Amino acid sequence: MKKAAILYSTYTPTIDAIISRLEDVRFDCIQTGADLDGYDLVVGVGLEDVSGIERNIVNIHHSLLPAFSGEEPVKQAFLAGVKVTGLTIYYTNPEKIIAQYPVFISNDAHFDDVEREIQYLEQTIYPIVLEKILNGGVFEIKDLLKSGGCASGCGGCGKCSH
Repeated sequence: MKKAAILYSTYTPTIDAIISRLEDVRFDCIQTGADLDGYDLVVGVGLEDVSGIERNIVNIHHSLLPAFSGEEPVKQAFLAGVKVTGLTIYYTNPEKIIAQYPVFISNDAHFDDVEREIQYLEQTIYPIVLEKILNGGVFEIKDLLKSGGCASGCGGCGKCSH
């Protein structure tokens, strides 16, 4: 059985989504500062600052990096008036993008709606990407179609009106 650590600062539903999808992996949920030796994978959830963590971890950021790389990236994107933001899943050391997924912002969008969509996508996409990594694969957007997709109508998940 593979062993993974989830580093977090605040427990979120994304942690539950990861554990639920990857049932054959033993997870230890750790608040930062712990010994990370002996894990097949170390995952960040809700970590703003990964400095000081020498181990290469998989982390997620709520923007299409390199745009809006600072704190509160959803708010930064919304206030800047961009029409596309999204999620970036990346390795931290060295920093390397693994996957990105766009979120489109309409002219009449409300900030809370954009933030909710990004949080939903984090809970949907992050576990799929982590599963691919743990199985030695490489994530492709088409993997979402095989998994039931997302609420944007691309994969027929049944959660939208398409």
